[in-house]
Amino acid sequence: MQMNVSLTPELHEIVQRKVKSGLYSNASEVIRDSIRNLDKEDQKEKAWNALNTLLDDASNSGRSTNSIDDIVKNSIKKNA
Repeated sequence: MQMNVSLTPELHEIVQRKVKSGLYSNASEVIRDSIRNLDKEDQKEKAWNALNTLLDDASNSGRSTNSIDDIVKNSIKKNA
């Protein structure tokens, strides 16, 4: 699939430098790799946000009435 994209002169220069460095064969490869990296960063941010939410929920849930042994046993049962 083809798409035309407009770049600022600064971004165009970055793309050209990447191609000239030999790291990429052409501008399309630079853009595709950049988009893949952007998507990976978005996924990492979502994962961190989900983890922070879980930690906040755990912190706000209060103290458990179960002992550590009970918690470990329950966890083992759930994963068995």
